[in-house]
Amino acid sequence: MSSFCAWLVKREVLTANPVAKLERPPHHREPPRQVPGSSIMDALVEAAKARRRPRDVAIFLILRYTGMRRESVATLRVHHLDVTWGLRGVRVKGGKKRDIPLPAAVMQFLSVEHFLVRHVERIEPDTSVFWSSWGRRGVGKTRAPMTGKDIWRLCKVYGRLIGYPELKPHDLRHGVAMEVLEQHHDLEQVRALLGHARIDTTQIYATIRPPQLKRAVSFYEEQATRILRDNNGTRTALSVANGRTRHHREDR
Repeated sequence: MSSFCAWLVKREVLTANPVAKLERPPHHREPPRQVPGSSIMDALVEAAKARRRPRDVAIFLILRYTGMRRESVATLRVHHLDVTWGLRGVRVKGGKKRDIPLPAAVMQFLSVEHFLVRHVERIEPDTSVFWSSWGRRGVGKTRAPMTGKDIWRLCKVYGRLIGYPELKPHDLRHGVAMEVLEQHHDLEQVRALLGHARIDTTQIYATIRPPQLKRAVSFYEEQATRILRDNNGTRTALSVANGRTRHHREDR
């Protein structure tokens, strides 16, 4: 409600935000429950390559290396492609525009001829990059630019193929965030890549999970083993104590 009122204030429909001074309940952000690792994200690309679907390969490459939302991927236009950088002036959530980098190898693959030659007669700067085609009875084959819902369906289809049927496009966004964080240990880099306006939104990716916590204390294993060995290096003090207890019970 506060965001909506702030939007009305910006457009001079309201003179002030009536909700701004109200006390609000604390908002707790939960860490994502399903975060695909690099092997799962790579498997999507490999599955699309195996099916010889260059459009699908391109979509999964973009999702896998940028963490973009599906709507932003679906609305990509030819003028967004910059071979030397990646994607320029992409419209993202909130109506903002962002420049999003991509690996050079991915940009070489993103040749518009891969996707457009079958769908449009003339390629212009505002032409959509990704298209869907389907058959309709009495109408014939229909072609139209892809939507965010199309990419969601595509992700579900390939998710089943790789044995990950619950996979959604937004899960890949979480996967990219965790991968970049584990590589660079810098939340600000993750925030910039995902386009979060505030760092506290990105903070959820810094939550320690049980497997990470186990790895964090793994260096104790050798120390604990050494300190629990006796002089001969074979029996622990706990083993000796258990032996004494057993003999005591037998004497009784």
